[in-house]
Amino acid sequence: MWLYALLFVITLAQACALTAAALRMGRWFRILDFPDNHRKLHAQATPRTGGVALCAALLLGVIEAGCLQATSLVADPQAARFILFLLLSAALLCGLGLWDDKYGMRARSKFLWQIVAVLPFVCWGRSTTTADLFGWHLDFAWLAVPVILFWLVACTNFVNLIDGLDGLASTVGLTVSLAVAVLAWWNQAPEACLVATILSGALVGFLLFNWPPARIFLGDSGSLPLGFLVGALALEAAAKKAAGLTLAVPVVLLSIPMFDTSMAILRRKLNGRKIGQGDRAHIHHCLRDRGWSPTQTLLAIGTMCLVTAAAAVLATVFSNDLIAIGICLAVLAMLIAGRLFGFNEAVLLGRHFQAVGRFLKSAPRALRVKFVVVRLEGTVAAGQLDLWHKIMKRAKRLGGLEIEFACEHLPSGKIVTALTWSAPAIRDVESPIWQLNYAVPRGSGMQTRIVASGVAKRSTGLAWLNELSEMLVSLCDNWPVEEVATIAVEEAPLGVGPAALEEPRILTAHWGTPISEQNPQEASRRGRGSDAA
Repeated sequence: MWLYALLFVITLAQACALTAAALRMGRWFRILDFPDNHRKLHAQATPRTGGVALCAALLLGVIEAGCLQATSLVADPQAARFILFLLLSAALLCGLGLWDDKYGMRARSKFLWQIVAVLPFVCWGRSTTTADLFGWHLDFAWLAVPVILFWLVACTNFVNLIDGLDGLASTVGLTVSLAVAVLAWWNQAPEACLVATILSGALVGFLLFNWPPARIFLGDSGSLPLGFLVGALALEAAAKKAAGLTLAVPVVLLSIPMFDTSMAILRRKLNGRKIGQGDRAHIHHCLRDRGWSPTQTLLAIGTMCLVTAAAAVLATVFSNDLIAIGICLAVLAMLIAGRLFGFNEAVLLGRHFQAVGRFLKSAPRALRVKFVVVRLEGTVAAGQLDLWHKIMKRAKRLGGLEIEFACEHLPSGKIVTALTWSAPAIRDVESPIWQLNYAVPRGSGMQTRIVASGVAKRSTGLAWLNELSEMLVSLCDNWPVEEVATIAVEEAPLGVGPAALEEPRILTAHWGTPISEQNPQEASRRGRGSDAA
């Protein structure tokens, strides 16, 4: 144990010296982060080469551990292979991040290169094909490689995306690393305990320069390998546990950055923005917008990470996943209920679920309407008014006020056919009014058009309007215009309003006279239907 403490102190001192050198290197090579007064609120251009110092300190610490024989690295080929490919993938991610810090990369290209960098560890480092969760034994078999790859790339981005405040990613990484060291010691995973201890010392040394106000930033050269390291070490520390903590412990350890990233993805997708498009709605932005100082925000998020880390340790000691899951969910619920973070995203998600529920509820009715329209399209083409009668009945139920259909010969301006329905309803001044105008050119100078209006009931919304519009549009699209039928409707007795007739009586009409050869007076005869509301 004293060797672990010694390595922690040595790595801390090395990290301080290397961070001071990286600070000068960042200014020399102009690898700087410039403020933009929107998301980047630091006072001046700041070097973003801290990740180089962090990875170098970690590498030196591991080499010194091998020299001091803190573990049997040489005697145990599996442990040596684990550490070798762990450091190789971390170095590749550091190089990728450094390139991005200097020259910039597209989000998609950066993501693909992250997969390439993580693959050596996934393929040739230590991997597991089985897992336990709540007592259930899971056998991944050939799915182990893609599952572990997904987890490690996700962890890489969890820490990268939360790195938006001085010292935040380093504090989160330090908390998780210390918890992993404890878990690995408890589960007898010496190589994971060693690397986690060395990484913790490197992070403490770097934090002396990165604490608000920061003199140097971690940058992508540090946040990418840091996320990968804590994700891989968390898996390794939990994999030694026989009682089903392989999946629960890593998830709980990284629950705060995972929750922040999940809310960011959810927020951007539901708002119609790209996932890679930055915003000022991360957890640290929300706390800062409430008037908290950078130090207060950092301590608050660090405390939350400390609570979830303690939950993971307690769950491991007592061999009960529910302890970790329960405490983790309680912390996240307090964030949402207190409207500190995640409340707006939860409301937005709830509204989308409500919209999906309304859609599913109305889908069978809309399908029935489509079936009715398809069935009655043939009757419309034959000059019958079955669909018109369906429209009138539906309009009465849905607060319709007036519907006017006309088939018009545009060159002559003659109305060939006119159908009108109106309801003697009094408009509710407190309810909105909907109106539909639809016109279809049908060729040879013919046009069918329909105008409808009604009262929109607040309780039902406008979902039903789509059903009525399907029927109205079908009437316009299928009304016969090639040959004209004279549709006559019995006129209402003198002095009786249109609403007095319950149903119009359709008289038999003869077909066969093209409109161009027909008497204009005959062509302009109108069929008028009226219906009581």
